[in-house]
Amino acid sequence: MVSSPKRPSFLAVIGVSTLFLTGILTLPATAGAAQGHDEQVQGQGVVSNPARIWEDRGPIEQLDLFWAGGSRERMPAGPFTFVNEDMGGTNPKANVRDVNGVLWGVKWDEEVHSEVAASRLAWAMGLRVDETYYLEKGTIVFTGGQRPTFQRIGPFIDKQGNFTSGARFKRWIPEQKLKGDWSFAQNPMRSEGGYSVLVLMNVIMANWDTKDSNNKLLSVPEATGTRDWYIVGDYGACFGKMGGHTSHSKYVLRDFAANPPVVKSVSGDTMYLEFKGSNAPAHASVPLEGARFFANRAAQLTLAQIEDAFRAANANERDLHGFAEAVYGRIRDVVTKVR
Repeated sequence: MVSSPKRPSFLAVIGVSTLFLTGILTLPATAGAAQGHDEQVQGQGVVSNPARIWEDRGPIEQLDLFWAGGSRERMPAGPFTFVNEDMGGTNPKANVRDVNGVLWGVKWDEEVHSEVAASRLAWAMGLRVDETYYLEKGTIVFTGGQRPTFQRIGPFIDKQGNFTSGARFKRWIPEQKLKGDWSFAQNPMRSEGGYSVLVLMNVIMANWDTKDSNNKLLSVPEATGTRDWYIVGDYGACFGKMGGHTSHSKYVLRDFAANPPVVKSVSGDTMYLEFKGSNAPAHASVPLEGARFFANRAAQLTLAQIEDAFRAANANERDLHGFAEAVYGRIRDVVTKVR
C-alpha cells in the first residue's frame, strides 16, 4: 500500500449515490430526465432550482484530492452486516451496513482502483460524484452466522466473511432520489462549460464505457429546495486502453500511456478530440469556449494533487507516479492547445 506520511490510508470522496437498490432504498424513477429543473412541494409552495452539471469548488490548487470532499469521520466502519448481493452491472458487488447504520455498495475486482481515483479527479474539476472509499480489508457478518451461496462475490469473501483483496465502498444517501438516466444526445446542459468539463474528463481519463445507462440524473435536497444533478454514475472503466466492445482495458498503466493525445486538432471554434468507446460522437469534440472553461481551472491542478487521487485509490508506487504523470500530461495537452 502506498501511503502519505501525513494522511491515513483509507480515503473518501464526497458525492452522490447513483443506483437504485431494489428493496433497500425507495428511489422512484421519473420519466422527464431532461427537463433541466426539478420541483419540491414544501407546504403550499413549490421550490424550484435550476439543474446543474458543474459547481465551483474554489481555487483548485488548494483542494485536497487525498480526501477530496470527504473525511475520516465518514469512512465505512466495520464489521459490516451483509444485506444482499447486487447483481447489477458486470463487477461483483454487494450491499452492506456498517456499525453506524450507514448503507454501502461494495465493489470488488478490476474497477476498484480506477473508480476511486477517477472520482476524485472529476470532483476536483467541479463535477458531482459518488462518495467512495478504498478499503484493503474488512469483515462481513452474515445473518444467522451462515455464509450465503453467492453468484459473483464468492471468490472475494472467505468462509469467515473476510475480504483481503481490496474493495471500493460507495455511500448510499437515501435523501437523494434517482430520477433516471440521461443521454449525451439530449442533455439540456450541453451549451454550458460544465458539460465540456464532463466530456473532457471522460476523454482524459480514457473512460471508454460512457454508455447512457452509466449517466444518472439525481434529485438532491439543498437548503433552498431540491435540485437535479447530471452526473457520470460509473468511472470504473478509466485508465486503460480506449476502444470498442472487445478492444479495451481498465486501470492498465502501459495501455493508458499508449492512448493517443487528447486533442486531435483545433479548428475555428471547435476542439476535436481523440476518443474510442461508447457514445463516441458525443466525445468527438467540444466547443473551444468550453475547452477554455476547462483549461482555466485545470491549469492550476498540480502533479502532487493528481498523485494524491491515485494514493486514495491505493495505487502501488509504480502506478501512483505513472498514472499521475500520464493524467497530468493529458490535461496539459488540453490546456496548451487552447492558448
